[in-house]
Formats: sequence, C-alpha cells, structure tokens
Amino acid sequence: MAFLDWLRAKKNKDHDVKVVKVKEESIGIGEMAAGHPTGAAAAIKRMMDQKNGPTKILVVGDGCYSNKLSDYSLKMAQRLDCAIVALNVSDAPLQFTGEKKEAEIALFYEKAEKNLEKYIERADSMAVDVVHIMEIGDQEKAISELSAKDPGIRYVLTEPEHQGEEGRVQIPVFDLACSRL
Repeated sequence: MAFLDWLRAKKNKDHDVKVVKVKEESIGIGEMAAGHPTGAAAAIKRMMDQKNGPTKILVVGDGCYSNKLSDYSLKMAQRLDCAIVALNVSDAPLQFTGEKKEAEIALFYEKAEKNLEKYIERADSMAVDVVHIMEIGDQEKAISELSAKDPGIRYVLTEPEHQGEEGRVQIPVFDLACSRL
C-alpha cells in the first residue's frame, strides 16, 4: 500500500488542472452554401484576428484570486509568452437594493483593486502584461461577452468550485469553442 501512495505522490502537481485550447474559428458550410457573404466575411475576419492577434488568457475571479490560480495563470502566461486579461466579476451585490447595493458594489471594487495590485506586482516581476476589467453581473455572461469581443482570448481560467480528491484544488479551464457560454 505504501508503494501506491508513493506513486500518487509522484504525479504531476498540476495534474488536476485541465487545460483546453480554444479551437480556431472556421467558416460554417451553411454560410458558404447559402451564399451568405456577410456571415462568411465576419468569420474570415475573426479567423484572421485569431491567427494574427496576440494570444491572451482570461483569468476570472470574484474580486480576488486564489494562490493556485494566480501561480498557474502567471506561469502559463510566461511559458506561452502571452498577456492576461484579469476579469473580476460578481453578481453578489445585485441581491441588495438601495444604499446597501451601492455599498456592496463599492466594497467589491475596493476588494478587487486591492487584490489586483498584488497580482499585477507579481506579473510585472515575471514580465507578463495584465489588463484588468471589473464588472457587476453574471460570470458566464461576462465571459461570453468578453470572449466575443476579443478573438485573442484562447484560454479561460476560473476559480475552483470545489475541492478535488485528496484536498487538491481543481482549476477549471473552459474551451470557448465548446462550452455552454
């Protein structure tokens, strides 16, 4: 039994992080067969933007990032030589009304700014460019809107929803081409 524990200990530490590369845009056969030139032209433009534009990683949090997500995203960006779009999004303040809602929104922005300073400091020391975006709203909607606007976003990393086996945190990485966004 000790031998099996030793084998499990030797596994890759980031084995619980699933990374899926976004598939490149393509022109649908229906657009070509139907003679839909504007749809085909839009698809060709997005394909060219994906191919020629810089690759970006979208890192999503609710005001702060866990150490695991921070480390993984910065090392991934450094290894792939790409920029990071740091998105802080939360719908928690929307459950309140009036002054309480305004106070919660202000608290969210303050918390996000404070925690992002540390993240950007680490990114600067690793020579990784970071663009920061803060939004109040639904996380999935914000991810889909941002990825639709920026064809350079090739990976989406989010905070883990639960603990994996043996207490290891799993960081979900969404495939923008195949996700339910």
